[in-house]
Amino acid sequence: MSEFDSSDEIDDVVDEDEMDILPVTRRKLTNEDITKYDPMVDSFIRDSVVKNWNEASTRPDLAEVSLGNTGLTIADIKQYLRTEVCVALMNYNPEYRTDEGKTVKESTFVYGHLWKRIGSMMRKLTKKGQGYGIWMGNIEEILWEVDKD
Repeated sequence: MSEFDSSDEIDDVVDEDEMDILPVTRRKLTNEDITKYDPMVDSFIRDSVVKNWNEASTRPDLAEVSLGNTGLTIADIKQYLRTEVCVALMNYNPEYRTDEGKTVKESTFVYGHLWKRIGSMMRKLTKKGQGYGIWMGNIEEILWEVDKD
């Protein structure tokens, strides 16, 4: 019988002593913390999302228009980016110093986090090598409605 087949008591992955080494500080976020970054979220939507779909618009009355065959709307993407602002603010460490001893501003950290998240999302939703940026997946193939003749 191998050591992995044992159904005896499972040891803890992290010892109590190791927990003291990894301090976890959780920040309490308020609405003001998140709404402070709404202009940044809007700029990412304008610069990265609206230019990739013909039907996308930053007008409030068109926030619920579906973006191609992605199943997302501008309102959905805005909510996703606000969630990522929360994640960035929770992960921000004001005590962090670079190798050169410089500090990182909160807004710079949030900007970098959003840049990575919107880039990751747009790579998944668009196929830039196959067109001008509009999601080019064949809808019949996506819905498995292709004749196999």
